[in-house]
Amino acid sequence: MKIAVQDANVLIDLEIAGLFDLWFQLGIETHTSCFIRKELEDGGHMQALAYFKSQHVQAHDLTYEELEQISDLESQIGSRAGFNDCSVLFLAIKLDALLISGDRALRNAGQAQGIEVHGTLWIFDLLVSKGVISGEIAASKLEYLISMDRFLPPTECSHRIAKWRKL
Repeated sequence: MKIAVQDANVLIDLEIAGLFDLWFQLGIETHTSCFIRKELEDGGHMQALAYFKSQHVQAHDLTYEELEQISDLESQIGSRAGFNDCSVLFLAIKLDALLISGDRALRNAGQAQGIEVHGTLWIFDLLVSKGVISGEIAASKLEYLISMDRFLPPTECSHRIAKWRKL
């Protein structure tokens, strides 16, 4: 079984698109930091938070020493990624896990650390390729995410939508 560490924007995308249950069908263990859970609480993302309560998403509380390591990581990366983002990068390194994020600075930092990095569109691709969701439904859900002003690359989204509608 693979392990993935997700940041807030990906968890919110899964919530908005209604893809959490389908994501969990892939059998990928899902983790994040206590800081990301707090972001979701502050943003009122109750559906996403329900998956923490059911332990489908595991939020890691971090020790003082780990917080220092995250702070060091943040200093190395510079202002391109905030502390909360660095907390998920830290977990991905610690757990030898995939990092799933839509944040460019975080993705670049993860790749520089030798971490396998993906984003929301990768989740869509995986769901379609594994037959968990049809191309037509994936296209509709992606269009809905776009209509909600989620931060997704327009050209890549258009390409996938056209491809999936042909399946």
